[in-house]
Amino acid sequence: MSATAIPLAAAAAAGFVLLLWAIGRAVTAVAARVPSAHDEPRQYLAGRLDGVRVTTVVALDGGPLDDELLVGLTGPEAGPLAGVFRVSARSCSLARVMRWRAEGTPLRAYLSQDGALMLADPLLGGNAPCEPALTPARHQPGRDARTP
Repeated sequence: MSATAIPLAAAAAAGFVLLLWAIGRAVTAVAARVPSAHDEPRQYLAGRLDGVRVTTVVALDGGPLDDELLVGLTGPEAGPLAGVFRVSARSCSLARVMRWRAEGTPLRAYLSQDGALMLADPLLGGNAPCEPALTPARHQPGRDARTP
């Protein structure tokens, strides 16, 4: 290599690194201005329960597999989990949730900070996100059950 080729190669490598850094900064600046989604996905990091079973299933809005279900759950140590949990057809297969109830499938439940659950079948797969529990304090007469 000639004496001028070595400094040119070093300058090109440094320029390439500088270009990548500038692109990264530009992407970060643009992403910081993008508004977040209205319904951000929940983070189910508040805890985990193994051996949860669906004990009760109540169908809403007409037929047994129409729109959503209310489910009662029980855990291995805690007995019945407090409240009734709403499962929506837009978030999972309601037939799967009813099958879990019929077969007594032991599930894994992941908790979110606001009390919602993600039910997961550890053997066969499949998830069912549940809204936070409807408790007597949250479900008062004259109040829509869908509002927290």
